[in-house]
Amino acid sequence: MLGITTLGQLQNLLRGQGVRTAYVKLLSPKQDNDKNQIYLGGGLDGVTNLFPATIEVRSASASTAKRKSAVGKPKLEAKLEFAWLGGNGARYDAPNTRIIDYFQYPEVRMSGFLNGCEAGPDALRRRLLGEFGRRILVMGTAFDGKVVGVVLTERDDPLVAEFPDLPLVGARGVLRVLLVDGEAGADPAELLRHELAAIVQGGWHSSRINRGGRIEPFTGAQGGGYTLEALLGVAANAKKAPDRHGFEIKSFSGSRISLMTPTPDLGFQGTHNFREFMERFGHPAVNGDGSRRFTGLHKSGTVNAKTGLELRLTGYDREEDRFGDAAEVSVQLWHVETGEVAAAWSLEKLANCWNAKHASALYITFRSREGEGGLAEYQYSPTWVQGRGTDVWRLLRAIDRGIVFYDPADTIYADNRAKVRPQWRINSSQLTQAMDLLYAEATTVTV
Repeated sequence: MLGITTLGQLQNLLRGQGVRTAYVKLLSPKQDNDKNQIYLGGGLDGVTNLFPATIEVRSASASTAKRKSAVGKPKLEAKLEFAWLGGNGARYDAPNTRIIDYFQYPEVRMSGFLNGCEAGPDALRRRLLGEFGRRILVMGTAFDGKVVGVVLTERDDPLVAEFPDLPLVGARGVLRVLLVDGEAGADPAELLRHELAAIVQGGWHSSRINRGGRIEPFTGAQGGGYTLEALLGVAANAKKAPDRHGFEIKSFSGSRISLMTPTPDLGFQGTHNFREFMERFGHPAVNGDGSRRFTGLHKSGTVNAKTGLELRLTGYDREEDRFGDAAEVSVQLWHVETGEVAAAWSLEKLANCWNAKHASALYITFRSREGEGGLAEYQYSPTWVQGRGTDVWRLLRAIDRGIVFYDPADTIYADNRAKVRPQWRINSSQLTQAMDLLYAEATTVTV
């Protein structure tokens, strides 16, 4: 029993866990329980990647009876590191919590959230639903990456009677978004628009980086991105979580935009160490500096003249737009003459990497110039593109169409130092087309 009276009290509870953005589900009176599971929407796009999760691929569906059944499509489950919160901030781990894609219905549900938990909320037990009245589920990601949740009830929490009308995460979703440090009902995209507008109107900004709240000048090549993050109050880190108000923010100035950097887990590179791969498929640098490199644009349907390799998506019927069994679905770099697979990425590998940060994303260009003292300065565009709702199936289709491509910069230098750089990219000139493929909702914003 939490006894939460005000929204501020709920926000303080979440803030104490380090939650910045929370997601809210108004639970069904007779469903949404430990037996029927909790309904989260009609598809994985914009659901599993709202939270840090480990994607697991199950066997393909054999059902033909269900409406919109997708025979042969692999089942995806997302395992959450999840805990229920007590009113004093104590955590009660729910180690069997999962999000399951029942695509044959289609719907996504959360299950196992009471199994193995010593103090899970009774308001989620089917046999007790009548005791609690209206129920509201609130979840968010804590400072340590664990997802924490509470269930508010009409019986125990006065806030339920006056709970604010919150914006939906996406037009087709059922989850609503609550900014822990924002006003009730604030739309994250609108807040971000105002913040970016102020930065754009501020003109040129000296290069800087936010190191845990301490702002310092920055002189490296990543200054454009670090400066924008610092201006938005985002600390530079490698956490696999969105940057601001639930959005992953990517700034760019060149002709190509990097999306992710998963290393291969299949093929020659997946089964051999990096130096063995470079010896087999790398080539001496053309500038004669003594290094060995594996570089070049590799995309579906085009053979790279330098490497003889082509990117292909296996386990996918393009005409039927249907995926096969999980073991068949992969993205491969294969040699068109010998048939050898130089490198490959499994469905599970790509799903986990894409899931980490891309539920909502924003792409904005910048210009640079040399400022006083030789420190770079950056100016950000008044127009940007943002998307909401994605999943690994969207990513795979974009790869198959050649919009998302592999552009590695792997190197072993003359002094034997190794640089592993498996880059997946898009062309900035095709950004709008890429966003339409990758996201359920994509918009261009101008301020």
